[in-house]
Amino acid sequence: MRRPYINLGALRGFEASARNLSFTIAAEELRLTQGAISRQVAMLERDLGAVLFKRMTRKIVLTEAGQVFYEAARDALQILTRAAENISTVHSPQTLTVSILPTLGVVWLMPRLHLFTHANPGTEVRIVTSIAPFDPRSGGIDVAIAVGSRPDQGSDKHTPRIDLRMTTAWEDVMAQELLPDTLVPVISRKVGNSLKDLPSSEILNRLPLIHTSTRRHAWPDWLAAHSLPPSASGRRPLEFGHFFMALDAARAGRGVALVPAVLLPDLEYRRQLQVLSFRHVPSAGAYHLLIGKAQVANPAVQTFASWLMAESKLLRDRTNKFLRSNRTP
Repeated sequence: MRRPYINLGALRGFEASARNLSFTIAAEELRLTQGAISRQVAMLERDLGAVLFKRMTRKIVLTEAGQVFYEAARDALQILTRAAENISTVHSPQTLTVSILPTLGVVWLMPRLHLFTHANPGTEVRIVTSIAPFDPRSGGIDVAIAVGSRPDQGSDKHTPRIDLRMTTAWEDVMAQELLPDTLVPVISRKVGNSLKDLPSSEILNRLPLIHTSTRRHAWPDWLAAHSLPPSASGRRPLEFGHFFMALDAARAGRGVALVPAVLLPDLEYRRQLQVLSFRHVPSAGAYHLLIGKAQVANPAVQTFASWLMAESKLLRDRTNKFLRSNRTP
């Protein structure tokens, strides 16, 4: 017995007509003409060798054969639709939204992100630069990289304070420490060469201090931690909104910038900077990876977190190497 040939395009036209009991409504739903729907149904009836509709003056009614075939067609199309949706979900990239501090994002994470996406083509990472605290309840950010101290960590009054809040809801966040936050004073290498016969403390006194508004306590706390008085240069201090602006000013020879050491080894112009020789004093906090507890089990988040931890270790190693080779005598 010859197996009937079924045109899938005609099958969809028939299903819409049978569900709505109207060629007109089916045509509107599928964005076809009523004549096209009628031809599809007629083609299907010819291939099946059975009448599927009773055509009346102003309506159509399913025949017994039409009712049986409609139920089968409806179920078959539902199975195909679900399969298509599942395939689309599996093969569509998952978007991961990551919030990070502006300078750390521009200098470190963004230039390296291609390494992650190449190794994980199923995950698309969207970067948002922000100093705002991570709100795990908002749903807009999946993970954040922030700087500060956790509630379970004590504070040392002799270390530079960090004014930024890391999150609005610690009870909904898992935190992993990524990088230390150690502030170091940097100057233009040209300026350093012109003052090479002076000790670092005297260089510090001769140049204006470059402040960063997001760390308003950085210079006073750092100077106090080293038992040093406020700048004696007599020049008006400079202030910028972000560390990358302070670094640009230091490179231009405008003064001494106090910046996190982890920003230095990946700077494009790192060889134009010099670190003044002082004892390293960690800040009252560190850089952390913050993950909302609702996202902890997300495979994409887990993969990104593992990659980030490995990259952080490499950055710590590069930072130590840079500090050893770029200090004033």
